[in-house]
Amino acid sequence: MLFVTKLGLSLLLCLVVTTAGQSTDASADRIVGRWLFPKKQTCIEIYRENGRYFGRMAAISASCATSYGDINNRVVLTNLSYADNEWKGGTMIHPSSGSKFDVDMRLSNTNTLVATVYKGVRFISKELVLTRQPVN
Repeated sequence: MLFVTKLGLSLLLCLVVTTAGQSTDASADRIVGRWLFPKKQTCIEIYRENGRYFGRMAAISASCATSYGDINNRVVLTNLSYADNEWKGGTMIHPSSGSKFDVDMRLSNTNTLVATVYKGVRFISKELVLTRQPVN
């Protein structure tokens, strides 16, 4: 009887650990998709690779192409990790200058992603509000 109880407890523990990992992945993957920058002229596609999140330029307007050159598919967001409903520890790379900035992100709702970009020290920051690109 003791063996059956230990076996049942072990199976239950395995089930809880397995499903907990899946829900964390699903929660973390809410950021995956295409997001429009505030002026709606550029779109970044955020994807997951080896447990970290990255973003590449997915679409740019003609005026942005004039300003920044051909930046389509350029990776501009790197190494975000997920914890406590936020994506932190990443780097955002300015497409034309190559300057690197620390970035943290959080969802304010399903279709709104707030990126806080830090210039140098943590108290000098700028927030960018990105909106999920509608699926056609």
